[in-house]
Amino acid sequence: MDRRYLLIGAGGVLVAGALLWPRKKRDREAEIRAMIADCVVAAEKHDLGTMSDHLADDFRSSQVSSKQEVKQLLLGYLFRNQNGLVVLNPSLDVKLSGDEAATFSGVFVFARGRDVNWQEAGDGVSRYDIDGRVEYRDGHWVITSAEWKR
Repeated sequence: MDRRYLLIGAGGVLVAGALLWPRKKRDREAEIRAMIADCVVAAEKHDLGTMSDHLADDFRSSQVSSKQEVKQLLLGYLFRNQNGLVVLNPSLDVKLSGDEAATFSGVFVFARGRDVNWQEAGDGVSRYDIDGRVEYRDGHWVITSAEWKR
């Protein structure tokens, strides 16, 4: 057998193996949960830029009409008081709808300072129930809409 045919055959086996090798499947739900966790950490750090990066440019809500209005709302809330902020997310439900869209529903508790009893409503503690929609765009998840109630 000619060496050339042996090398071509070995190369063909390598290419076929690379193409047929099972790839790790994307865990879309975990990606969405990580994005929301990133928003929680950013809120605690008063990092409006990171939170804004997770909002789609065409973000819409019945409470606000644009991404810019959300940023203004967050800015007012985050900087109203310079005490530390603790954000808890005790529940989060993510439902996938196709490969590039999902919805989420969660409870988010904002407490001013680490000594606040977040389980009791009162001064310094706010609970929000947030329902949102996310889409996978340009290689990452973004929040395209959200509704919240206190």
